[in-house]
Amino acid sequence: MRGTILTLLTFFGLAYCTMAQNFTTPGIIRETRETHRYCGFVKYDGTVVVKPIYLEAQDFSEGLAAVQDTNGRWGFINTSGKRVFILPASVKQVGDFHEGLCWFRDKESKKVGYIDRTGNVAIDPQWDYAQDFNDGLAAVGEGRDMGERICQPGRMIGYIDHTGKVVIPVKVKDPLGRNYQSADFSCGRAILEDGDGVIIIDTKGNELFGGKYRTAGIFSEGLCCVGVAVNEPCNAGDGDEYLPDCEIHWSIIDTAGKTVLDYSAGVFHEGVAYKRLSGGGVHLDDNNTVTLTDGDYIFIDTTGRQIIERHFKNVCCFQEGLAYVTEMDGTKGFIDHTGKMVIELPEGYVTFSSGGFKNGMVTIWERTQTNDGKIIYYDEEVRNRDGRILWSDSYTVSFR
Repeated sequence: MRGTILTLLTFFGLAYCTMAQNFTTPGIIRETRETHRYCGFVKYDGTVVVKPIYLEAQDFSEGLAAVQDTNGRWGFINTSGKRVFILPASVKQVGDFHEGLCWFRDKESKKVGYIDRTGNVAIDPQWDYAQDFNDGLAAVGEGRDMGERICQPGRMIGYIDHTGKVVIPVKVKDPLGRNYQSADFSCGRAILEDGDGVIIIDTKGNELFGGKYRTAGIFSEGLCCVGVAVNEPCNAGDGDEYLPDCEIHWSIIDTAGKTVLDYSAGVFHEGVAYKRLSGGGVHLDDNNTVTLTDGDYIFIDTTGRQIIERHFKNVCCFQEGLAYVTEMDGTKGFIDHTGKMVIELPEGYVTFSSGGFKNGMVTIWERTQTNDGKIIYYDEEVRNRDGRILWSDSYTVSFR
């Protein structure tokens, strides 16, 4: 249960300490041709920068986006769609650029290393998994294929610097046993599982706050949701079945460990987080997809003040000034910080459970299926913040 709680808290937003809005960066579009969905890129104003010609594509990060051509070769393009470099055929997978470096997996050795912005190998492949750089550090380890995108047992070795040197060895009992994302540094802090609890470390590897927390989310905008068991010893879901289940008291702390709010809340984005009043909760499906279930939610600021008067049936974090919500009457759409419904979705349409705009664009879709559930039809649209449809596509998934 403890690992699940950590996973759920981590899911609802990528941690960041500063924000930037850049609506000149293109977003991904997809077009179905025969049996494949090809990828391209469109700008906020609807200009198609790259027609859908790639087998796969990833979002832009630091001005570069990974694309896979029809020969299976990975490479990177810039925001004008120009190919900057092509990687060797021996590269199986790639990540995104963070702090000028991007992880890649070698096809033969299956090990992970890093390339620089010219496509040259900056750190040789030598680990089973390696994460993005944040705060000058990246977590590396062995025993897990990161590309599988599922939770598998693994052992974290530690944190490397930009030269590939392990500068913070990790010796906790069960690091990254369930959730490798939790080990990323954010706002100068990283959270690791350690036996029956978690530890929080700084960028020097110092353990902070006495290791008193049973579970913790991620630091975002200098704040983190943490939980303390009030009935120790207790069973967190993977311990002694004869012990009582852990009763967790939640609170929000800052990077110094000071309690800011004495209750649980979602991840803070743009100074705002959701708070669950009743009902609802979190759901983890068979594909490790996490969603909030319907309940009674409000939005609060960092002082705990409710910033929008009405309540919502379901919510997501604010991103680029908008949050995806379900109103109490079932209406779905995106609201601004005042609570104004800026974009109301057509009936039947939804968006990703993370529900966020990126580069001023968002993908929404409608799903219908045959009575036996063996054929699913999707109508997909990419819209900008004005609600304008920039791209649309329809495709079918068959389970026959």
